[in-house]
Amino acid sequence: MAEALKETMSSAWTGVKRGLSSAPPNDAYLAWNAPGVETIKSDEEEKTQQIKDVMERMQKRNFDLHRHAFRATHVKTQGIVKGKLQVHSDLPEHLRQGIFAEPGKTYDVAARYANEPYLLQRDQEPGPRGLGLKVFDVTGPRLEGVDESVNTQDFLFNNAPSIELTDVDTTLEIMSLREKYFDDPAALGRHLKLRSDMIKQHAPYMLPDTNIISHAMYTQSAFRFGQYYGHMALFPVLETQKAADDKVKNDDPSCVLSDWLFDYFAGKEAKYEFKVSNDVSVSHRQCTHRNQIQLGTDPAHHPTEDGSVVWDEATSPYQSLGTITFPAQDSFGQERRVFWEDRMSLDAWRGLAAHRPLGGINRLRKGVYPHSKKTRDRINVSKSEDVRSVDEIP
Repeated sequence: MAEALKETMSSAWTGVKRGLSSAPPNDAYLAWNAPGVETIKSDEEEKTQQIKDVMERMQKRNFDLHRHAFRATHVKTQGIVKGKLQVHSDLPEHLRQGIFAEPGKTYDVAARYANEPYLLQRDQEPGPRGLGLKVFDVTGPRLEGVDESVNTQDFLFNNAPSIELTDVDTTLEIMSLREKYFDDPAALGRHLKLRSDMIKQHAPYMLPDTNIISHAMYTQSAFRFGQYYGHMALFPVLETQKAADDKVKNDDPSCVLSDWLFDYFAGKEAKYEFKVSNDVSVSHRQCTHRNQIQLGTDPAHHPTEDGSVVWDEATSPYQSLGTITFPAQDSFGQERRVFWEDRMSLDAWRGLAAHRPLGGINRLRKGVYPHSKKTRDRINVSKSEDVRSVDEIP
C-alpha cells in the first residue's frame, strides 16, 4: 500500500512538472543531427590532445606503482559476466532503432563491473562505479573509419545519471588536478572544494558505497538513437538485486565489492531493464536489468554538450527497450579477468552509425580511448583485440 501511494504521488508530481515545463511535447523527438544538438568548439582538438597526454602520464604513474598498465579510468575490475540481451517483442515503431530494430531479437553480451577512478583504491573509498557492456553479432552500417567486419556494439555506463567532468574544458582542468595530486587524494579533495563547481565535483563521492549489483547504470552522455538522440540506462529488476544493498564498512576487505558480486553470481542471476527515456511507469527501485532510453526533444532541455545536466524525466521519460540477463556464474575467474584487462577493448566509437556518440564528452572519448588502449598495450607488451564472439572470452 505504501509503495503504491509513493508511485501515485510521484506520478502526480511528474505531471505537475510536465505541465509547468516549456519543453516540447514528450513525443516530439528531435533529430540527432538537428541544429543545436551538437556545438563543437574551435580549440577542442588541442585540448583533447592535452588530456590524452595527462592521462598517459597517469597510466605510467600507475605502472610505476603496480608494474602493470591499466586503463586511464575504470582501473579496478570488480566482476566480469556473460549473458543475453533480449529486445522486447512488442517494441513500438519509434524505438526500433540500431540494435533494437528487430523486436524479439536476442544477442550475446559480456559486461565488466569496475570502480571508475584512475587509482586502485580500497572499496571503502566512495566514488562512481561503472559497467562496460559489449553486444555481439550486431549488424548494420558502422561509424566512419570502422572495419565493416567488426560485429560488436559497446555501451559504457556509470551509476550516476550525469558526469561531473561536464565538457572538454572541465575535463582538462580536473584531469590536470588529478595528475598533480596523484599521490595525495586528500589534497585533491581540498582543491576541488575551491572550485566554483565544488558541489558538482564532489557529487560522485556522495554516491552510495553499496553492492554494485543493486545499482542503476546510466550512459551519462548522449548518443544517436536511429533518427533521434537520447540517454540510455540499465535498471535492476530482480528483488534479489534490490535486497543486495549492503553498505561497505571500514573493517570490510579492501576488495569487498568484487567479493559481494562473486557471492551473488555464485547462486543467482541478475537482470537489467535497458531503457531510453520515456516510460515512467516502471519504478527505478525494481530489480531486472532492463534496457531503457531517454529521447531528447530540445537541446535547451536535453543538452549533449553539458554532461552534468540530468535530463528531467518529466520531459524525457524513460522507455523500455529490452532485458539483459546474466545467469549465475563465476564473476571473478582469474583467466577471464586477465583476458579482459589485457586483451579486451571497449569503445563506443567502433559501433553502429545508429548509435553514434554525441556531445563534447563523447568526442573527447573518440581520441582518449584509442590512446589509452595503445599506451596500455605498449607498456604491457600486449595486444587488445576486437573480440568478435562471446565464446572467445574465458
